[in-house]
Amino acid sequence: MSALRGSSRASPSGSLCCEGYLTDGRRLFRVLSRFAAVGEDACASLEDCATLEVRAYTPEELCAMKLRPVAAAE
Repeated sequence: MSALRGSSRASPSGSLCCEGYLTDGRRLFRVLSRFAAVGEDACASLEDCATLEVRAYTPEELCAMKLRPVAAAE
């Protein structure tokens, strides 16, 4: 399942798929929610699979992290 639509990297205009996984090559993240308005900003919630910390990220933060989807093993 692809975690990002239309791009292999997260971008401000990219949309996240819930229940997908993303990596920056060092860390693994589980997508908990797609972009939702929080105050005046749009955020997506990701869980760090190593620490189980959940954090909301802006589209700009996700783009800077250079995330890519993790494909399921077959």
